[in-house]
Amino acid sequence: MASLYSANITKYRAGGSGDNIIADGYIKTVEKVWIDSYAVAAAIATTSSLCIGRVPAGKKLTDVIVYLPILSEAGTTSVVYLDTAATTSVAPWGGFLISTLGASGLITDTSSVSTVRLGPTKALQAMTVDTELFIMINPATTITAGTIRTIIKYT
Repeated sequence: MASLYSANITKYRAGGSGDNIIADGYIKTVEKVWIDSYAVAAAIATTSSLCIGRVPAGKKLTDVIVYLPILSEAGTTSVVYLDTAATTSVAPWGGFLISTLGASGLITDTSSVSTVRLGPTKALQAMTVDTELFIMINPATTITAGTIRTIIKYT
């Protein structure tokens, strides 16, 4: 059986110190976390975008996690999209957030509590300017209570 090594481990095993051996300096970085919440007081229209946090210029996005309360009537499925500006587009910058429990991995059943998170296409995406992140839920929600909790991670 062969042992395989990732890029940073290979350089470290060859005598590197482990400090910033790779040009973008991912070794021993500190991950920053933006935690926020939004109390749902009225149904959220598909034409509404919810700003969930901000990533500073020059930082790389590592994850976005959204914890959703029950947002719609039984049997309703919705897609949660991620964008860098308020939008009603179903083809935004970050695409859809992936359901951690959904059978297809693309949608979330908004008639139950669910969690969605960043897919692999935008992981480690560098922000060229200070960037606000927004989510949009499609179709619109019907429940008027609960709290949407969000975590944005970047380094």
